[in-house]
Amino acid sequence: MTATPAAAPRVRLGYVLRAVIAAAAGVLLILPLALGAAFMVSLIASPCDGGFDPTRVDLPFEDVNFPSSEFDRPTPAYFIPADPAAAPANGATVIIAPTGAARRGDRIGSILAYHRAGLHVLSYNSRICVGGAVNTLGDREADQVGDALAYLAARADVDAARIGVHGFSAGGAAAILAAARFDGVRAVVAEGGYEDFPAQVDASAPANLGVLSPLFRFGAQTAYRLGTGSDWSRLSPISVIASIAPRPVLLVYGTMETGLAGAQRMRAVSHAEMHLVEGASHGNYLDFGAESDEYAARITAFMRAALLSG
Repeated sequence: MTATPAAAPRVRLGYVLRAVIAAAAGVLLILPLALGAAFMVSLIASPCDGGFDPTRVDLPFEDVNFPSSEFDRPTPAYFIPADPAAAPANGATVIIAPTGAARRGDRIGSILAYHRAGLHVLSYNSRICVGGAVNTLGDREADQVGDALAYLAARADVDAARIGVHGFSAGGAAAILAAARFDGVRAVVAEGGYEDFPAQVDASAPANLGVLSPLFRFGAQTAYRLGTGSDWSRLSPISVIASIAPRPVLLVYGTMETGLAGAQRMRAVSHAEMHLVEGASHGNYLDFGAESDEYAARITAFMRAALLSG
C-alpha cells in the first residue's frame, strides 16, 4: 500500500522528528563525556611553565642535575644550601616537589623559609619540563621524588637519613605518595592536595549535569587513561597515608579551600597534623601578613623537628 498524498508529509515529518530526537539524545550523552575529557586534558596537558630564578632574591644555589629513571636526559635542579647563619641542621634537606608543569624554583616562598631555617633545599624541573611528558597528577611525579632521593644520597653534604619532601596541590599528593613508596622520605609537608582524585573529579562535575554526572566521570577517567597510560585509582593519598607511620605528615590548607573536608579525613591518622591558614584559598598561604610568618614558622619548625629527631 502506498501513502496517500496527504499522508506522505506526515510520514516524512515523523522521520524528521525521530531523527531530531535521536540527535538530541546523542548530544545529551556526548556533551558530559566531552566535558569530562576536556576537564582532564586541561589538567594533564599543561605546557612547561613557572619556576623561579634564585638570583632574583640573592639566594645562593648550585646549578645541578640528576639522572631520571624515566627519561634519557637528566633532570635540571637547584641545590640551595642552608643559610650558614641559621642553627645547623646536620645535613637535613627538603625536596620541593614541583607543582604541575613547573620548572625548578617553584614555591620560592617555602624555599626561602627552609633555607633561612638552616635546611638544604633541592628544587627540580617537573617531568613535563624534563621529557615533555603529560602530568600524571602525582603518580609518576612520586617516582621522580625517588630520583631526587638517589641524587641526594650521593652528596657528602646531605644526610640521607634526614630528607623531607614538601609539595603543593598535586605536588602535595605526590609527596604523600612518594613517602608511601620510599622509606628515605623522613617527613612530608603536603599543601592543598587532594585526598582521592576520582572523588575530586566527581566533586568537579558541573552541578547542572544531574544524573548525567557519571558520564562526566567516565569521560575524565578515559582521557586520563588514554593520556597517561595509568589508572587513576593510584591517585589516592588517603589510601596510603596510614602506611607512612610513624613518619610525620603536616597538612597545610587555607580555611577557604574546597579540599579542606578531605584533608580533615586524612588528618585522622595518628601521625598527621594540620596547619590552617586563616582566610587563605588554594595556595596563597603567604599572602596574609602575620599569617604568612606563622605559616613559614610552622613548616620550618615541623621539618626541623622531624628531620633532626633521633
